[in-house]
Amino acid sequence: MQIRKFTGDNTQEVMDKVKKELGEKAIILHTKRVKKDGFLGLLKKEKVEILAAIENENVDIKPSEKLEVKKVDIKPQKHNNISLRDNIESHDVKNIKEEIQELKEFLKKINNKVTIGFDKEGKINDKFKEIYDKLKMKGVSSQLIEDILLSMDISYEQDIQADKHLENYLVEKFDKPSSKFNKKINVFVGPTGVGKTTTLAKLASESVLKYDKKIGLLTLDTYRIGAVDQLKVYAEILNCPIEVVYDVSDINQSIERLKNRDLIFVDTAGRSHKNKKHMKELKDILDTFNDKDVYLVINANWNVDDIKDIINEYSFLQEYKIIVTKLDETNRLGIILDILSISNKSIVYTTFGQNVPDDIEEFDIKKYINELLKG
Repeated sequence: MQIRKFTGDNTQEVMDKVKKELGEKAIILHTKRVKKDGFLGLLKKEKVEILAAIENENVDIKPSEKLEVKKVDIKPQKHNNISLRDNIESHDVKNIKEEIQELKEFLKKINNKVTIGFDKEGKINDKFKEIYDKLKMKGVSSQLIEDILLSMDISYEQDIQADKHLENYLVEKFDKPSSKFNKKINVFVGPTGVGKTTTLAKLASESVLKYDKKIGLLTLDTYRIGAVDQLKVYAEILNCPIEVVYDVSDINQSIERLKNRDLIFVDTAGRSHKNKKHMKELKDILDTFNDKDVYLVINANWNVDDIKDIINEYSFLQEYKIIVTKLDETNRLGIILDILSISNKSIVYTTFGQNVPDDIEEFDIKKYINELLKG
């Protein structure tokens, strides 16, 4: 008996090789998935490996492909009618059982997705439909709603307490406490037009008027017409120094001149997350600050796909907090839930207007969830 090992990207490809090399009479001894090393041992790719045999001694087998097979006595024993092929395949029982278990788990998930929200008679559970419609109406994405309902694990008998259960679940899932301004340098980043400068001015004003902090302003937004003048007006009103930086190499000197300030608020130019060059420039700027908090400013009017793209492109930040702006311009309060889910970061402030120092408040997850589930 000649035995050969075949590998390929999928089962059909490998089976074609077996038939081509060994013919239709080939016996499949073993099938499994294996990891093959890529370049320098990296990027391992899963392959299908099949061990096949043929009793035709005339089959041309390359020396490198021959496998050493020890001779064994395969004469039928008393009370033993198991064939050689059955004997070999019996070794795969464990693998088969594992695959069956995985299939069961998969079907269970599918079944959950199909039956969620239905009662024993197969009728749609009104409470689940009510929850789905409510969240959908508030602007939460369909995918996140489905994930929430599946994760809540509410049976139809519990639908009376479903509202409270939902509220508690959402608060626990999305509550990500985070301190604000626990570092001296606070940098505001985000795409063009999200309201970074106005938001910075609101928080700078709050720090002075409410917490009696000595602050300093620093702007790198020298591209936008009027941006520097706008921040200079706020600096004059708050009676605080302002540094205008035209080159990254001058940042440290400006920070040194503001070293006696309690807090430093840094305004950056709006950057298109689709422009790799601009994102590289922003990263270089942020790397200049040794110890800082970064605030990613996100517009509540964006759709879920845009938010995913933006958060993905800003992922180089690693550690950052979020400020959601322009809530007064949208009816989709649920977008905040998607932002929390996509980013897995904390939202520290939301804004809802242009008035400085007003129209901004600290984000409270319990208050937000309560408002979201109203009506």
